Amino acid sequence: MSATNRSSKFTGLKEIFAKNHVPLIFCILYTVIFSTATILRYDTFNASIMDLGAEIHSLWLISKGYFHFFDLNNTLLLASYFEILYIPLGFIYKIIPHVSFFLVLQSFIIALSAFPFYYISKEIIGEKWGFIGPLLILLNPQIHTGNMDDFHISVFYVTFVSFALYFALKRKTFYLYLFSFLVLITKADSFLYVTSIAVFMLLTGYKKRHIAILTAAAWIYGLFTIFYILPHLQGNFTGRWGAGTGHPVYLILTEGIKDLKTGNITGFIFSIINPVIKNIKYNFRYLLYLFAALGFMPLFSKKYIVITLIPLLVCWLVNFYPEHFYYYEPFLILQYSYFVVPFFVLASIYGLKNTVNFIDKTDFKAVKRYFTLSFTALILAVSVAIQNYSSIANFGLFNVFNFENYKYKKNMHPKALKKAFSGIKPEYSVSASNFIGSHLYKHYVFNEFPVGAKSADYVVFSTCYFIPYNKKRDQRLLEKFNYLKNSGRYITVYQKGCNTILKLKKYDLKR
Repeated sequence: MSATNRSSKFTGLKEIFAKNHVPLIFCILYTVIFSTATILRYDTFNASIMDLGAEIHSLWLISKGYFHFFDLNNTLLLASYFEILYIPLGFIYKIIPHVSFFLVLQSFIIALSAFPFYYISKEIIGEKWGFIGPLLILLNPQIHTGNMDDFHISVFYVTFVSFALYFALKRKTFYLYLFSFLVLITKADSFLYVTSIAVFMLLTGYKKRHIAILTAAAWIYGLFTIFYILPHLQGNFTGRWGAGTGHPVYLILTEGIKDLKTGNITGFIFSIINPVIKNIKYNFRYLLYLFAALGFMPLFSKKYIVITLIPLLVCWLVNFYPEHFYYYEPFLILQYSYFVVPFFVLASIYGLKNTVNFIDKTDFKAVKRYFTLSFTALILAVSVAIQNYSSIANFGLFNVFNFENYKYKKNMHPKALKKAFSGIKPEYSVSASNFIGSHLYKHYVFNEFPVGAKSADYVVFSTCYFIPYNKKRDQRLLEKFNYLKNSGRYITVYQKGCNTILKLKKYDLKR
């Protein structure tokens, strides 16, 4: 390679960096900080359990060529949420079978959302406001709590939706369809978020032909998945309209479908409106925190506030329908609502644009001069305040600013526990409290304690992750475990800190 060519390439790289250095810095900082924080939490709290255990279990099974198991009782892998994105991630796990890699990948994927929102901010507000998009999306409390609490494939929504909104704004049709497709294969209810993207296209004057195609494709995919594919995978062969009950979306349709079949349109509408009214009453704090985290800017976005309505309704209706297990638990709605954030951030940017335009028309020179700095400081302060004092900080485990989460505690022995698990052969049955991923003990089928406990070869119990809203349930499980432990049928093969493994005595082993 000649010196001229090398110089030309170096100049090209410098130009690319110069144009993208702001979002790149945000991306690197977020990835480094939150990868480190999540991995530390994984080690200190032994987060091989709960959601991370279930998610990694699924990836481990796919890497072994088993698509027909999920995480509990031989359930079909795609029968619960139809998350097709599991499949390529499962093949990646086959090449890189390390949990830490996926925790880094999760942080990196989220961090990439800095790029589309950097350019959205520059496009809508102006050159000097480019930094505000990455700041709003990456510092939102819902984003990093979704990231911190184990591994969730659904947090990929954040970046996919962000890029789709950017390409909708820039009229880049091919990339718009590409990222809308990625949104769809993330989860079954994703067709509703693609609909909200189509609403944004409508507001910005996109060609109606593309709006119609995208909306129709999203709803055909969504309804076909919910009413045909999922019931079929779940073993419900009652026909095309035999909706199953394996996905939370069904909760908002449980009564509504009955009314729809009988032609009671009023009843169908009421079945949706009634939970909304109840949830506004019980979860008003959530909406207040959401607006506060964005500086209340969405309220000034005028017509663009419309793009937030569908994701917000999904969050309220799905997570907090009265029959849902976690109803009346506001901290969960803040924790698991990261899919609403890109839409609220976009509305915030439009709201900020209107606010800046209003300030520019005033005679307050000091306000004009220091507004950017003041607004930035406010966003930083509010993000920390909400994380620390909102209902999401009920018990500190989900609070990224609680630095106790990252200190290695005396009763945590993750390496010793992994070594103990490695001694359990795959042919033995295991019943374990919480979800414990197969990457620890190479089992294809997992039983969550107390399922199979009376006949299991090994019983595993951990008190590392007892949480307040499940206190009574966890106490009952502990009593059952202590009963088995003292029954004389088991010997204790591992006990350190809060983790215990029991093994059925030799004369009781069936194999």
